Amino acid sequence: MNIILFFTYDISLKDWETSGLLDRELKFYESLNKKYSTKFKFITYGDHEDRNLINLPFIEIIPVYESIKYSKNKYIRFIKSFLIPYRFANELKDSEIIKTNQLLGSWVAIISKLKFEKKLIIRTGYDLVEFTKKNNKSSFKILVYSLLTKMSLRYCDLYLVSSMSDMSLVQRMSKKFKRKVHLRPNWVEISKNNSFDKRKENFAISVGRLEKQKNFSQLISFLENSNLNIDIYGAGTMKSKLINEAKIKNVKLSIYEPIPNKELLNKLKNYKFFISTSLFEGNPKAILEAMASGCVVLTKKNRNVEEIIKDNFNGIFIDDRDDLLNILGNLEDDPIKWSELSANSIETIENKYLLENIIDEEQFDYQKLSGTNDS
Repeated sequence: MNIILFFTYDISLKDWETSGLLDRELKFYESLNKKYSTKFKFITYGDHEDRNLINLPFIEIIPVYESIKYSKNKYIRFIKSFLIPYRFANELKDSEIIKTNQLLGSWVAIISKLKFEKKLIIRTGYDLVEFTKKNNKSSFKILVYSLLTKMSLRYCDLYLVSSMSDMSLVQRMSKKFKRKVHLRPNWVEISKNNSFDKRKENFAISVGRLEKQKNFSQLISFLENSNLNIDIYGAGTMKSKLINEAKIKNVKLSIYEPIPNKELLNKLKNYKFFISTSLFEGNPKAILEAMASGCVVLTKKNRNVEEIIKDNFNGIFIDDRDDLLNILGNLEDDPIKWSELSANSIETIENKYLLENIIDEEQFDYQKLSGTNDS
């Protein structure tokens, strides 16, 4: 079976590598190929450099800007995106199913579906309309993304969301097509973990872009004059601001550049706690990976996180600085509780988010849409 994967609009394979996502994302498609012999063509918004990043016989890399001249003007790039289905007609004709990696850029996939009469899967890791609202973007952008969501629902054969909350939001936008919407959460793997009591003392970890959404400024405020060391893995525009805030508030903060996902998973095994003060999330990979690594997740509540974390069972919700410091202060009083929270985190992943289960569901989608029963 041959699947075309359209990358998120304006995202290249190089971008995946830079953000540390390349190994993780490839693992999904490697697993599908190993179990089901599925083959893929990645249409990326990169140039010839993308072809040199990986050499896998079951993935063909097709960089858009190797065939269509790149423009620094974002409006010209957008107009040129409508040429993609025509420039890569042969590749699209040979595919059985077209899939998007996110909603953004789905107009290219929709045109391709209509032109070549292919089945179309729209995959979303988060609800773009809701994220745009929460990031206080313009009403015009919200309107555009709402129309894009409705158009995608109309023309796709399957619309995948990563959380029940997002499913509810999308289904309300277009009740006529709500049966097309299906849940496909993010996946993680579980490897051998360090026992909880052998992990670093007085250290916690957090992972994410250094942007307003992740709310690291509040995390620094929570840890003012604390003995806890906090290590953050991420990059973004707020790095200097966060470092200055930590100095002023006497917080033991270290910020590290994003690292390949495999390396990050090995790092997580050394920490007892993963702390998140994010304002909003989709189906957060970082929290899932922390749980799979046996970290106890301390997190602020938000709608999608509450689908994963059950308070005092597989993580703990924190409301303010006093909450966090009381939790950390009680660590030595009840060590058995912390080990149980760690074990329950891993069990949650095993029950709901394992890679092997998600790839079975993915392949089932392919077979159902193509009318095959390959095993």
